[in-house]
Amino acid sequence: MNRIAFFVEGQTEQIFVNRLVREILGPQDTNIIQKQFRGGTNIPKQEIVRSLSLSRTPLYEVLIFDCGSDNRVKSEILENIQNLRERGYSKIVGLRDLYPIPFAELGKLEMGLRFLPNRFKHEAPYFDVIVAVHEIEAWFLAEVNHFKKIDRRLDGNFIKKHLGIDPYVMNPEARVHPAKDLDNIYQLVGRSYTKRYGQTEKIVSKLDFNNIMKNIRYEIAPLNRLIKVLEKTKNRK
Repeated sequence: MNRIAFFVEGQTEQIFVNRLVREILGPQDTNIIQKQFRGGTNIPKQEIVRSLSLSRTPLYEVLIFDCGSDNRVKSEILENIQNLRERGYSKIVGLRDLYPIPFAELGKLEMGLRFLPNRFKHEAPYFDVIVAVHEIEAWFLAEVNHFKKIDRRLDGNFIKKHLGIDPYVMNPEARVHPAKDLDNIYQLVGRSYTKRYGQTEKIVSKLDFNNIMKNIRYEIAPLNRLIKVLEKTKNRK
């Protein structure tokens, strides 16, 4: 069985990766285990299973860890990478946002995140970190087909008239706070974007993953890298 683990900064990333795994690897062939880390500073850290989706005849096993914050993604990987490799995981991937770090520091951040101390040199070929610019919500902003699923009025002209931006033509990675952009767009029709778990699941369920896989990935390099990781896992079966 091919095994891969993702360490993500929060529940939004966890929900999105879960859906992407299902789209690429197929739920019928995949064990998907979603976990959440809690505590770790003044109280003992706990590893909680948020959900399990098990296949009768799995070809793949995917762990998706919600680390709880962007600055814990790398540290949680370092704590778990050797154990995961011993358990047969062929890839360990971190996913976090750039925000609130300025875009000018992206290269420096990526270099630091991808560096592994010498004691982990044997795990280095199996490790990577992907940084969403500026937030993973830029990927949602790029998938414009979902706006009309929320409300048919949400076309480019309507949004531009009220907010001065047109997600149908702009570069979503140029937006410093795309989560706020999403909230502003949804509020035009009496909705909101609050990052609550259930609400995020609903938003992700409306995303056109066919559009994401065939078009948007080639416009957003970090998204394309994430998709390639899963495609390579699938090709190893």
